[in-house]
Amino acid sequence: MGDFEKPVSNSQSLLVKCPHCAQSGSFEVWQRITSSTDEYATNLLLKGELFKYTCPTCNATTSMVYDCLYHDVNRRAFLLLSNTQEEKKSVSLLRALQEKQDRESPHLEYSKDDIPIAGTPSFRFDRYQVRLATNAFEFFEKARVWNEGYDDRVIELMKIAIKRGMLKEGIIGPDDTMIYERTMPDGGISFVVVGDIPGDSVGVPQGYDYCKTYLEEGEILGALEDEYRFDSNWAKTYLP
Repeated sequence: MGDFEKPVSNSQSLLVKCPHCAQSGSFEVWQRITSSTDEYATNLLLKGELFKYTCPTCNATTSMVYDCLYHDVNRRAFLLLSNTQEEKKSVSLLRALQEKQDRESPHLEYSKDDIPIAGTPSFRFDRYQVRLATNAFEFFEKARVWNEGYDDRVIELMKIAIKRGMLKEGIIGPDDTMIYERTMPDGGISFVVVGDIPGDSVGVPQGYDYCKTYLEEGEILGALEDEYRFDSNWAKTYLP
């Protein structure tokens, strides 16, 4: 990923204290990032370095996580990282942003007569999507998955499907986590397993298209309406 020139606006410089040496230093905070204009901050986000603070005195690196809203313009999506317990407030903010963008940008609406499934309700296919992340890991991964052209919901379904098979074979632990790694040369997707067998890479040549079709069918039927948390718990419940 290339280097980007650091802008002079859209961020706030805060004075923080190093937890290692107790000396003060300046930490750049980006509470709102727009992918089309904030290239420097977006680059930090995609590299997983947005919340990294390096002390100018002792050079120790510390993670300083704060609430942040990421607007992926190309994906037509908002991703909010919120550490607060006020989930309703976070969701209200995301819904308000979604409605505002839907009013201001063109979208398509299909009636049930346009979809060859009896009784399908009307559905806005390309309306703005909203996501709520509750930890930095989820925030970083979803932004990177979007940036590489994938649907984060499909990736979550793939993780669960793969993990179920690996559990049956006894090659993964129930508490192990799968992390999206990269697209393989053959077009498949690679995941890294973190837990009992940390660092092991699992290549999946197929499965994305199947999970995507399954998701789209549920989307047409309204099964994903009012959803905003697409994590492993959601995937476990959604996937039969």
